[in-house]
Amino acid sequence: MRRITGILLAVCTALFMAVQTAFSAPAEFGWEDRAQECFGYFMRQRGAEDFWDGLDSGTTDWAAYCYARLYGADGAEEYAQSVERHVGELYSAGGFVRPTEYQRAAICITVTGGNPSLAARLGAFGCEILDRQGFNAYIWALIALNVTGIQPPEGAANTADTLTEYLIAHQHADGSFALMGDGGDVDITAAAVYALAGTDSPGAAEAAQRGADWLAGFDSYSTMGVRNCESTAQAGIALSAAGRRESAEKAAAQLEEYRREGGGYAHLPDGEVNQMATAQTLEAFTALALAERGGSLFGKYSGAVAEPDGAESTAESAEIPTLTAESTAESGIQPGNTAQGGLTGTHIRIIISAVLGAAAVACGILFAFRRKKALIPAAALLAALAGGVWLLDIRTPEEYYSESGGGPVRVTVLAECSTVLSHMDIIDPAVNPPEVVPEDGVIIARCEVSLPEGATAFDALAAAARKQRVRVDYTGSAYGTYVRGIGYVTEFGFGELSGWMYTVNGKFPDVSVSDRVLESGDAVEFRYTCDLGRDVGDDYYDRVASQDAPLA
Repeated sequence: MRRITGILLAVCTALFMAVQTAFSAPAEFGWEDRAQECFGYFMRQRGAEDFWDGLDSGTTDWAAYCYARLYGADGAEEYAQSVERHVGELYSAGGFVRPTEYQRAAICITVTGGNPSLAARLGAFGCEILDRQGFNAYIWALIALNVTGIQPPEGAANTADTLTEYLIAHQHADGSFALMGDGGDVDITAAAVYALAGTDSPGAAEAAQRGADWLAGFDSYSTMGVRNCESTAQAGIALSAAGRRESAEKAAAQLEEYRREGGGYAHLPDGEVNQMATAQTLEAFTALALAERGGSLFGKYSGAVAEPDGAESTAESAEIPTLTAESTAESGIQPGNTAQGGLTGTHIRIIISAVLGAAAVACGILFAFRRKKALIPAAALLAALAGGVWLLDIRTPEEYYSESGGGPVRVTVLAECSTVLSHMDIIDPAVNPPEVVPEDGVIIARCEVSLPEGATAFDALAAAARKQRVRVDYTGSAYGTYVRGIGYVTEFGFGELSGWMYTVNGKFPDVSVSDRVLESGDAVEFRYTCDLGRDVGDDYYDRVASQDAPLA
């Protein structure tokens, strides 16, 4: 009896391990190998033989940052100067500049050997307008202070301690963070975690671990119900910063699903290569590679490169691999299986039922040979579970995304940015890379979604974005929800007067997108303006002088 039972247990264990292996994505190559492949992708994009050749401030800032953290900044002088020059141009132009622009610049200037003082003052310790951008600006102000190591002068608007207090005050009871509302957001929580993990301020470490607990509880990572590469990468960075090595590697292994031939990464499992997705994936791989050396991605930069076992060498003497476009393209790292349409929720139910059914049959066979009465209820229970699986709502991401929501309110949604097509000459590549603009300007094709009673125009946007797998960036303001970007086309990408506006049945509401309640039959359209509404038929430009009329 024991022998037969042992054999059955061994078979079941082997079957379980086989299924687990089939659905896992273990890293066959080291994290630094993965990072090098991403570096090669960015080099090929600009036809460079050396990583720093032709690199200037723009969409590759985070690639530059990761490279400097891994290998030092030898050869980065021109890049650092370009970032400093960019900061000076933004400051000289006047008008509102998002604090995160200056914060990113301060971080990148620091690791490439430049002087981050002006950028840090404008975006962090001397900045009194973080509220204008929202919670994310506070997070990155703290990260900027952590990385640069600059000590704010007495009387500064922000210090590491005050920023930490602000973040902790906005942490939810479950450990998560969000731009607004009670529900936690993966991207925001992740950024808050590695910001808090990088400071010695009181309470920071505990808050970071609570946030990491929340992130570690997910099997996959989504934003607004859409599973995507960037959220997965951000979770990996945060978990690594919090010392959750196993959870961080689990998240990073999932990035294989988004990898495409040539080393680029897509926003969605079945999408095309996206520079932002590739850059954030690179950050995750770099974070794990640095963790293996005893370092961290967003910890204080001392001008030294961490080596394994906690040892450090100067950046100048660190061993830098020879990276070429050809060598990284032929690294031997094979893309993950991105075939779509094979596995469905029905298939998953079949697999589970088969395993449980096989176990029930095994119990029946044992009973036939040994006549152990206890085996009968065990077989019955397993058989019942095998059948009960079909009562569960099991869906693949593809099936999940295909649903538009639910409820009696049926509306149509469209999001387009055709106005920018005649302004591509003034695009700010640091905000909106040209490749994110669709050829026809349509980001969310007109579609119908069903919503519950009381749903708003923002709910309609969220449902349509989920249905078509489009990323939406938003934040809270004094007026409600503010839509910053749809499909990576974001505010200020086409000048200071550019951003998203919306209409309901052809009219521009005077309320925030989160306050406009919809009725069945409504048509909601989100349109990108390059001229504060005048190019999309609104009189916002004329009204703004007399009242605070919020954008979407």
